[in-house]
Amino acid sequence: MNRFTASFALGALALSGCFGVQAPQARGSIVLEGVQYAVAKRPSGAVEVARMGRPFENWEGQVARRAADAFCVGRANTSMRDRFEGVTWLITGGCA
Repeated sequence: MNRFTASFALGALALSGCFGVQAPQARGSIVLEGVQYAVAKRPSGAVEVARMGRPFENWEGQVARRAADAFCVGRANTSMRDRFEGVTWLITGGCA
């Protein structure tokens, strides 16, 4: 390996640490503004969000999307296909 290739490889390795993207977890607990949410990634890739203590209502999709964004490290792939299922919200696009 010549000196240019070695320095390029070391530079790329150093930069990879600066721009590393944290992957979403498979299941977890998210706390936003003092409220706890249970969030899980389904095998289909969709993200399921449940609020602990007081179940979601069908009109609270925006709140569920904020919890999904936190779970997906700021990048939930929300769409019009997201839906309310019983007491949980399903973000069908999963994490972007």
